[in-house]
Amino acid sequence: MKHILAGMLFSLCAGLLAAAPSVPDEGLKAEMAGDWNGALSVYQSVLEQQPGRADLWLRMADIYHHLDQEQDKLHALEQAAQLRPGDAEIAFRLSLAYSMADRPADAVQQCLRAAELEPGNQDYLHACLKQANWAGDQMAAEQALEDYLTRFGNTEHYQRAQANLLLQRGHFYAASDLLDPLAEDHPDDYDTHFARVLATRASGQPSAALESVQAMERLKPEHPETAEVARVTRAPLRSLVGVYGDYQFDADDIRTASVHTRGELALRPETRVLLGYNARRVSTRQHSAFIADDGDRSTMDYYGWIGIRHQLHRRLEVEGRVGRGNVESGGDYGYYKLEGNYHPHDDVMLQFTRERALYALSPLAVSREIIENRNRLRTLWRPAPLYQVEGWLSASDFSDDNSRQEVFLAPSRNVYSNGPWGVNLGLSGQWFSFDKDLNNGYYDPDYFRRYAGTFLFYWSPNADDWVGLRSSLGWHKDNTFTRYEFGSDIELEALIGRYQDWQLHGRIAYADRLLETGRYYGTSIHLGVLRRF
Repeated sequence: MKHILAGMLFSLCAGLLAAAPSVPDEGLKAEMAGDWNGALSVYQSVLEQQPGRADLWLRMADIYHHLDQEQDKLHALEQAAQLRPGDAEIAFRLSLAYSMADRPADAVQQCLRAAELEPGNQDYLHACLKQANWAGDQMAAEQALEDYLTRFGNTEHYQRAQANLLLQRGHFYAASDLLDPLAEDHPDDYDTHFARVLATRASGQPSAALESVQAMERLKPEHPETAEVARVTRAPLRSLVGVYGDYQFDADDIRTASVHTRGELALRPETRVLLGYNARRVSTRQHSAFIADDGDRSTMDYYGWIGIRHQLHRRLEVEGRVGRGNVESGGDYGYYKLEGNYHPHDDVMLQFTRERALYALSPLAVSREIIENRNRLRTLWRPAPLYQVEGWLSASDFSDDNSRQEVFLAPSRNVYSNGPWGVNLGLSGQWFSFDKDLNNGYYDPDYFRRYAGTFLFYWSPNADDWVGLRSSLGWHKDNTFTRYEFGSDIELEALIGRYQDWQLHGRIAYADRLLETGRYYGTSIHLGVLRRF
């Protein structure tokens, strides 16, 4: 990226700097003969006697560029800039050299200085916008955008740069508003379509994203970037089938094993038909307090469903499922799920879920066929690119005349990012309570509180693969505790082939804190494989 940017911007400088007078003849002859080292020796000798010759430093910078000695070129330009601090052309050349040296902050600073020294030069400000976006320097990008708008107005260059800045911030809806008309007015502009794909596929506009992918394939069919963008954009829109297995057990020896299959049939980019089937076995040890009413240590239940997911509007996606379940040696029950994802603003996502399902936390709960009707409002707020706040409110009613209320809040920040590596730190708070303690095979305290610090370390070498290590350390208490107790959990997760034909997902987690059954210590394992068609 830096080489492409710098190479493109260097072309803006061609012919800008005229040769300074009184260049030594020996140096010029050596240059004409291609004797670059000889020319450098001549100019270095002169500089020993005349250290203020900025023109010779500039000639040496050009020679170092021919010799691919980028660090020496950078040093020569720095010397020239010190000698001529008011020269906009030198400041701009130094900016380009910094970009080649992978020093984006210095590149932006020198570019803005060039634009300040020569305020009428539109090319300088245009380059500053690109460099600031590339560097991820939002303050510099905002400054360059403001200067550009003030001097040159709401041009297409300004709109493109503003869209790129919005993309970096994750403001995909606002970016697509700018890029849609630009793509229509410039159907053969590859870069505009590339940016539009990023904006529209992340803002609930899959058909628009596919349109720009097709334009990229028409304009640059052999370009590697075209193939990669097309693959990542089309993969989530394809039909699929998946098989998943889960196994978990805790200190009370409650063991849950389940196998789940699902399929998605893509009717249109915005519409998918959903199918799923689940078989689950819940068991415990003999004489456990969680044994089934008939004395069996284990129970089985099965349920299947059919549903549909549809993008009603670019800011609103809805999903509905309906199905039927059966408890072995018991009765049938109805299952359904209704969910809506709404984006009122680029920074905010609201999700509402209403679900009816078997509350299968133990053989006793399953044998009594306890059904939960849960309502949950979840929000995800990103006030700044590195910050995120997740939270939800939920209220559940149970068929045994119990009810539960829950509040969860978890702010976090990305504190380190370097290539494929990243670290996220945060806090979390969880509060829930039940109206009654019924001894029906699930944990139903009068109240439960937990406060913890959270940690995520991840490695993502490419768009397809991701490995993360999560942990939380904190204190919890319910109405039976005399004081807060310390507890922690740790989880290792891997996702392989996110946008490939085959996708693998695995997770293993361990907790030494209070679990949903009211017991300490628990382990869970998840494995899944997915095939796209």
